[in-house]
Amino acid sequence: MKTKFTNLRLIAVAFFLFALPFSVLADSYPLYLCGGATANLKPDATVEAGLVVGDQVVWQEWSTADAPMGSATPLSVTVAGTAPVFTVSNALSTGEHRFKVFIISASPNTCSGDVSPAFSLYVLPEATLALGAPSNASFCQGASNPTTQSSVIPANATAIAPALTDVSYAYTWTATKGGVAVGDVSTIGVASGNTFTLNNTAGAGAYIFTASIKYVVAAGVLKSGDTNGCVKTSAPSSTITVTPKPATPTILIAP
Repeated sequence: MKTKFTNLRLIAVAFFLFALPFSVLADSYPLYLCGGATANLKPDATVEAGLVVGDQVVWQEWSTADAPMGSATPLSVTVAGTAPVFTVSNALSTGEHRFKVFIISASPNTCSGDVSPAFSLYVLPEATLALGAPSNASFCQGASNPTTQSSVIPANATAIAPALTDVSYAYTWTATKGGVAVGDVSTIGVASGNTFTLNNTAGAGAYIFTASIKYVVAAGVLKSGDTNGCVKTSAPSSTITVTPKPATPTILIAP
């Protein structure tokens, strides 16, 4: 009988998890950091307005299990109504970090206020990007035979945690033809996220591609060390050769 009840509980838990909408399982944060970026935090405007000189604004990181971590950082108020900012370290590990703050009034009473709800932020991993082998190392120029007239170049980036549904990569593709930069890659193919298809709109020649990625967020604030989403650029692809279509001959009488 005990086994039966255990199985029923497991079935109920499984049903509950699968019945949840995906958004319930997703993680969204008000602040994302990458590339050694920092951020400044402070109490809300109402609390800030009530601060007097000598008050202490005390910050501390808390674990996801809601336990204080490390040492608290007390910051003294030197201007009434103005909270000193707390600067988040630029050396935080990848993942979620939670901070809380409370106020201690100025001497002689030094009364402690309640601890705030946690403010959560997420430190994104350093991304990497590498181009895979083109689907075709060479193909014939448009309107030629054989009919294969394209090559797909894949870009492989560091995976983003599936729960971070607000975070994605923006891709930028560049190319050279015979060593000369292609001004507009849309004239030679189609960029679609992490792939580029060189197609038969490309003239004959030798093409080499590079791709770049940067973090973008659909909600919240992203702060990056390079102020541009922590751009990473791949090494160049192998060469893709588009072979010119032979000219149509006219038959002549040979001597």
